[in-house]
Amino acid sequence: MADQDEHAGKHTFPCDSCGSSLTFKPGEELLECPYCGHKQEIEVDGEVVEHDFRDALVNARTAPASQIVEGGHTIRCEGCGAETMIAGQSDHCAFCGSPVVVAVENDEAVLVPDSVLPFKIDRKIAKESFKTWVKKRWFAPNALKSRAETQGMDGVYIPYWTYDSESTTRYTGERGEHYYVTESYTDSEGNEKSRRVQKTRWHRTRGRVEIPFDDVLVCASETLPEKLIRKLWPWDLDELKPYSAAFLSGFITEQYKVGLEDGWRRAQVLMKPAVEAAICRDIGGDEQRISTMDIRHTDITFKHCLLPLWISSFRFNDKVYRFVVNARSGKVSGERPYSVGKIVGLVLAIIAVIVAIVVAVKMRG
Repeated sequence: MADQDEHAGKHTFPCDSCGSSLTFKPGEELLECPYCGHKQEIEVDGEVVEHDFRDALVNARTAPASQIVEGGHTIRCEGCGAETMIAGQSDHCAFCGSPVVVAVENDEAVLVPDSVLPFKIDRKIAKESFKTWVKKRWFAPNALKSRAETQGMDGVYIPYWTYDSESTTRYTGERGEHYYVTESYTDSEGNEKSRRVQKTRWHRTRGRVEIPFDDVLVCASETLPEKLIRKLWPWDLDELKPYSAAFLSGFITEQYKVGLEDGWRRAQVLMKPAVEAAICRDIGGDEQRISTMDIRHTDITFKHCLLPLWISSFRFNDKVYRFVVNARSGKVSGERPYSVGKIVGLVLAIIAVIVAIVVAVKMRG
């Protein structure tokens, strides 16, 4: 992947001054022309709103990529299967670095994003983060460090769902209360001794807990490994802006692979630990056991939002590795190859030190 044509195929807004394409300027929330420097404010109407989940399953507002990204269309990577929305052409996949991307002929309608977190950190800072990260990977091959100097960074919006709900859970379980008894025992030398031993007395219990959930975040992409994107949390969702195609100008936008219903199922899994913790608090005592839980959700709402990442995907020995940067907070996460030579060298060095110590001890003896 190279930086020589960073903006190719992604522009959507013409410059009022010279006619070239404007791109979104991270950190300033405006459009800027990379050629003449003209800057243009982004006009955003409305507010970020929550949508009724049940109603959206029937009446959700959908549109093809050409309507979500001005002049846009969907492309699919032949390597990893990622589908992204862009304007113009693309010469590689941002997620795996594959040079083979094809246009999707049937541009299916998808749910329209209603909010976006604009890029705050620019490409230069993201690339410096990549180089710093690589330098700290002691067992990474030396070739990786040199590659970090030339490797490109793609700005990508990743699709997410957020879910809100009011939950009511009826449960049954047991409350454990500790008590202590004195026991006698014989030690290894045959002496009679006593000790205080903790016991637990269990009582059956049942009850109900109510928990409100707000902005439970579910990644709607299946392209990036979960372990990578989890390390980029948290996100400043209170800074979400109403959707405008202007925020996407100059960037790639991935289409969601996890649908609205599937996302809700995943959200409920994320909610479960909070429900269990609330039940344990309600049971009280010194220990708790939960036997059954009947969780009911009402007033379910959601948002479909786009969150910004800088991504560098590179191949090393025929395997894909990725480095990602939260383009809001600067948090980083990455995959890297290991240098077998460096690891073997370290092991040999440790063995040499041990041998030297053994020899020194014997000589002193």
